[in-house]
Amino acid sequence: MGTIRFEPAGITCLASSGANVLDITDETPATNVPYSCRSSSCGTCRVFVRPEDRDAFEPAEDDEQEVLDVFGDGPDVRLACQLRLRKDADVVLTVVEPV
Repeated sequence: MGTIRFEPAGITCLASSGANVLDITDETPATNVPYSCRSSSCGTCRVFVRPEDRDAFEPAEDDEQEVLDVFGDGPDVRLACQLRLRKDADVVLTVVEPV
């Protein structure tokens, strides 16, 4: 078991390997991660992943990467709706302000 700290809300949630980040935010709305589609098509749920935490998550699939490319995001930004923990770890995610 690990943890995900959501910034700027300052909320820390327990998370285990295989967990989907958006499912965790459903259980703890105070994380303040916005979302709309849940299917990697709107880009509302973009979060910054610290470089040292990147390997804790499954890599982005093509549909997620296409949306991130539209926003011009680099490798440190992911969609919370597609973000899944690859291993138990303590990580920090920061909500990206909507454009």
